[in-house]
Amino acid sequence: MSDSSRTRPGRKRFIVYALLFAMTLINYFDRTVLSIAMPVLSQEFALTPVAIGYLLSAFIWSYAPCQLPAGMTLDRWGTRKTAARCIAFWSAATALTAAATSFGFLFFTRLLLGIGESPTFPLAARAIREWAPIGERALAFSISGSGPAFGTAVSAITIAGLVSTIGWRLAFVFSGALGFIWVAAWLALYRDPEQASWLQPAERRLILDQRAPGGTTDTTGMKLKELLSYQTMWGLFLVQGCVNYTQYLFLTWLPTYLVQSRGLNILHSGVQTGICYFGAMLLTIAMGRLCDHLLTPQAVQAGKRRYAVVILAFGAAVMILAPYTASETWLLVEITLSLACVQSVFVNTYALTNDLLHAGKSIGTAIGWIQLGGNIFGLAAPIATGYIVAATGSFTSAFLLAGALLVIGAVVTLTMTHRPVGAPRTAIA
Repeated sequence: MSDSSRTRPGRKRFIVYALLFAMTLINYFDRTVLSIAMPVLSQEFALTPVAIGYLLSAFIWSYAPCQLPAGMTLDRWGTRKTAARCIAFWSAATALTAAATSFGFLFFTRLLLGIGESPTFPLAARAIREWAPIGERALAFSISGSGPAFGTAVSAITIAGLVSTIGWRLAFVFSGALGFIWVAAWLALYRDPEQASWLQPAERRLILDQRAPGGTTDTTGMKLKELLSYQTMWGLFLVQGCVNYTQYLFLTWLPTYLVQSRGLNILHSGVQTGICYFGAMLLTIAMGRLCDHLLTPQAVQAGKRRYAVVILAFGAAVMILAPYTASETWLLVEITLSLACVQSVFVNTYALTNDLLHAGKSIGTAIGWIQLGGNIFGLAAPIATGYIVAATGSFTSAFLLAGALLVIGAVVTLTMTHRPVGAPRTAIA
């Protein structure tokens, strides 16, 4: 082996990206178990569409208000401890759902799930801030951000099969067990780059030299009040909300939509949901790699990643065609493309926050803030959809509302995310 090959930076940092992918995969696996099992649960517990809407939104009732405390706790505890504790907690909550005997018990366990899952995306953003060189940031976020799509795809197929064969209770036990396996792997492998003994010196230097914007270091932090004095933080808050509405519409209602409006059985709807989310995962990774390729370091530092957010938000609005599409194949194409664009918006808003934030020690708080915006809107999606379906007997108006919010999100991105956070207040072109 030559000297140059020994000193060339390796790619062992992708171990961390893979752990984050698995974390978000399990996160969405546990979220979607209820959605996949809902056609069975609605019969067993005699649930109305409005009751289903409230139950599907239950975990967001605790998930949304916990976003800021979770981000601030993350900045205080650090990445490794926060991840292990929270994922063990939410996995226990998922398994506990198997003991439910009433609507109230189901609702309670979903509240516990929301508390446990609240640090997930601030945590992923902080880990990527610590581990990803700036020119690889969108790829790192796309790997992590594709976990939800893959988790939902695998969950849709796996849980549909389990519910159909061994029952919904064991399906929740199976889902909860996955998180404890992940915690063991995380504690064995994850350290900060400065402390990871399995990292080669050349790769460690690459990470430490290139992980902060403009060559700055991650030694400074900002209080929440100071962060919120920047219009950019409010813009990111609103964008996340407008796009997350569509995310939760699909996450909570897509299997039921396929059963009620398209006449599929639970297993067929699970397979079709899985196909959509698996396709979205592949497209999300490809779009993240493309963004890294097209954006120069100068463009990244100038905040021009926001143009990718705008294009992707408009792309996600293709979902408004779904109620008018007769062909099942074209329906799956439209939903898959919309899901991929939604996930890619999240990839790029997290990356844009990292690009614009010059106080790296506050990244958990900053991502917690924009996640709060996303989940306030996300909370409304399953409930509003339940009322719309109950009032109109169809999903058409629910899809149109989500499409309108996507367009609003694109406009907000263009008009409110011009300034860096924690740097001199000069507008970015």
